Amino acid sequence: MNLKDFTGVEYINLITYKRDKTPITTPVWVADFSNSLVITTSLNAGKVKRVRNNGQATIYITNQSGSKKLSESIDLKASLIEDVDLKKQAADVIRKKYGMMAKMIMKGPDENRAIIRLEEKGGEK
Repeated sequence: MNLKDFTGVEYINLITYKRDKTPITTPVWVADFSNSLVITTSLNAGKVKRVRNNGQATIYITNQSGSKKLSESIDLKASLIEDVDLKKQAADVIRKKYGMMAKMIMKGPDENRAIIRLEEKGGEK
């Protein structure tokens, strides 16, 4: 599997890692964004802290509850999009993909939102 295999799916399980390497799994929405994948979450979510501290992530396709593994896993590099314009573009891509559901869940100011970029290990594209 590679990154492109995840662009059309509705949910992935995002696995981020604590400092002691303990994996934490969270089902999230995912969207294709500029040769990478993006997810959105609250700025104060634990996965944001783990991405800042580590940058290692694993993903696989799942169902809405995250209870089923529906694909192979792939290891990726995770980072936060800090640039305000890129962050807005990525949030807009997620809103467009998920429609009314995203508009309801992603209401409020984007300043309180984090966008996590997932890329193939080995470099920026």
